[in-house]
Amino acid sequence: MPDPRVSNSALQLEIKGLGNRIEDVKTLIVNYEERIRCLERAGDKTTPLIEKRLEILEKLTEAHAKELEEIKKIITIQSQSVKDLTNGFETMQRIWKWALGIFTVVMTALILMLVTGQAEVIFK
Repeated sequence: MPDPRVSNSALQLEIKGLGNRIEDVKTLIVNYEERIRCLERAGDKTTPLIEKRLEILEKLTEAHAKELEEIKKIITIQSQSVKDLTNGFETMQRIWKWALGIFTVVMTALILMLVTGQAEVIFK
């Protein structure tokens, strides 16, 4: 039969070793909790800054969206103006072609009348 003192002292050594390991685990847990608290404190400090920056970015985005909408309206108005000018220019071209045609016919008739001698009666 084994000696009870040997097994008792071995058991005591194991219990002490286990107690030391438990203390090490407790120390690790306390260190981890302290790290977590530090991270939470740092997060508490940075969260308002990040939220403020996000708010500023949101306002800037909304302002840019409004500006882009205004630019879109201006471009639409300008394109309509260009269309109107193009239509007006085409109408002017048509009028000038008609006027030039009429002027050409009158000048041709006048030249013919001068050549044939019929224009002398008109200019006397």
